[in-house]
Amino acid sequence: KPFPRAAQRALELLDDPLVSAGKLVEVLGLDAGLTAAVLKSANSVALRRSRQVDDVRQALALMGNERFREMVFAAASVDFLKGGQEGYHLSPGDLWKHSVATSLMVEVLAKAAGLPRMPVLFTAGLLHDLGKGVLGRYVMGAAGEVLMKVHEGAAFLEAERQVLGVDHAELGARIVERWNFSAEMVELIRFHHQPQARPESKPLAVLHVAQALSELYGVGPGLDALVQRADEGAVKLLGLRRKDLEAAMAELHHRLADAQALLGMADAA
Repeated sequence: KPFPRAAQRALELLDDPLVSAGKLVEVLGLDAGLTAAVLKSANSVALRRSRQVDDVRQALALMGNERFREMVFAAASVDFLKGGQEGYHLSPGDLWKHSVATSLMVEVLAKAAGLPRMPVLFTAGLLHDLGKGVLGRYVMGAAGEVLMKVHEGAAFLEAERQVLGVDHAELGARIVERWNFSAEMVELIRFHHQPQARPESKPLAVLHVAQALSELYGVGPGLDALVQRADEGAVKLLGLRRKDLEAAMAELHHRLADAQALLGMADAA
């Protein structure tokens, strides 16, 4: 199933802070389902301000580019991440919630590390575990075998490859490559558990640490959370100390609470 072209084009337009609202309306208007989902999310926020949002222009004016980007991406990706992945011990909605938590943590860590705003990182945070949505149906019967190999000393990704023929990170990378996302996006998803593959890449380090912290926080961790740890080299590359990570976890708690309404997470399950 392809990623909605209207959403992809809207995200490209939103990279420009001076994007025309009229152009966004025109692009999103080509996908009625996406428009409806975006307006539903916008109205969940507008209710707190006693305003009703009836069109995309109003939503953009109310939320601003950054928040509007989050709504567009969440609306477009929920179909790929919403279901349960029993093989990974994930209930319906867990994978999406973990993905949203990771995308929020990415922004927190990037700021703490002094990195400039990188929209590709937010997107990678939301899609990094996309491969689980596909593999989940096959892992169920093989979960015991995967864990056995892990207990015997294999890394989780290697155990996936030995049992299933491919790991979820590689599969996710292949999917976004077919969706015509950038080479940077493909690489971030491919190596989000292996920052040592690109030891000088701070964006990859941010994504890796963000997904590890989201798992430690307990947001949709699933089977592999039992054996995942943040790579020390990635933490050092970002210049983050223990107190920085603790502060990031505290900020994630507050941002997740705010995201319940903004991204419709309460409706994801």
